[in-house]
Amino acid sequence: MAKPKKIELIEIAQLDSWLGSTGFLYPGNEIELDRFNKLYEDYDYKLDDKSIDPIAIINNTFHREPKIITMFEEDIVEDFESLRMVARKGTEDLPQHIIDKMRKKHNQDSSDSE
Repeated sequence: MAKPKKIELIEIAQLDSWLGSTGFLYPGNEIELDRFNKLYEDYDYKLDDKSIDPIAIINNTFHREPKIITMFEEDIVEDFESLRMVARKGTEDLPQHIIDKMRKKHNQDSSDSE
């Protein structure tokens, strides 16, 4: 019969030390800091050229440019232009299903919507 493997558990008293060594807490002494540095020595830190001003964050004076995301802007402009042309020229070059939809909408009785 196989012997069960002995599982080594971390003692509760040493839990904070291991959490500090692995980065879940701040390292509290040189031993934890050395363990942390050894554990993450090959980590590729991508924010080397960035800096954080904690005083600006605390004083709420930290401002960054808002991000504006535009997707398919050219397509939207083209759609608007085609709709403007429909309003000016009528139903020229307009698909039949759009014409049918417009007729259905215009032929609805106003009492149907209530």
